[in-house]
Amino acid sequence: MGVSVKHAGVVPPARVLVIEDNSSDVFLLERAMNKQDLRFELVHLANGAAALAFIRRQGAYADAAIPKLILVDLNLSKYSGEDILRAIRDPKHLAGVPVCVWSSSQSQRDRTMMMDLGVARFITKPSGLDQFMEIGKIVKELLE
Repeated sequence: MGVSVKHAGVVPPARVLVIEDNSSDVFLLERAMNKQDLRFELVHLANGAAALAFIRRQGAYADAAIPKLILVDLNLSKYSGEDILRAIRDPKHLAGVPVCVWSSSQSQRDRTMMMDLGVARFITKPSGLDQFMEIGKIVKELLE
């Protein structure tokens, strides 16, 4: 979704990077965000290898725009969410970007590790549609 700003008063959409291998969760997240009347551009990366390339600005992602928010699933293919979270801490261009983990994990180890890595928020993936729609409110708060 390319957006050109022609008027000074027009606010560009917030770019949200979602690192998630379940396309159904991404679809529901997008619906939840739309329900909040957010202006956003969703950038979806479906595996850890693509996420690391994006973070490191390699290959097709060399000129990728910096997101306003990053959502990371902990259970990814190729690389784990922990690998991604550790990689996000390194580059200076992502230093001010809040990172949010969303996962079905209830592990105390995961929560401790996320706190150590400076994660802004942990969201437990809900099982019901109504609860999933509530995630839109959380994302809206993080973008404001």
